[in-house]
Amino acid sequence: MPAITTDHVLMLLPFEEWISLRAAARATGLDESAANRIVRAGRRRGVLRTRGKGTAQQVRRIHTAPRRRAARQ
Repeated sequence: MPAITTDHVLMLLPFEEWISLRAAARATGLDESAANRIVRAGRRRGVLRTRGKGTAQQVRRIHTAPRRRAARQ
């Protein structure tokens, strides 16, 4: 998934509000497996936090703008 698309989807999630992974999938218009991949990308970038596991997993966006790690040189 291109970075621009991932950034856009991450910014669709509510800021500083815990929601279930299922609700995140609905908010972004993705199926749950695609939403799970977006959540992993968001965690790696430091944009999302998660708590719980499996069907009880919740996510929360903690940054107001997309973030990416600097490229290694």
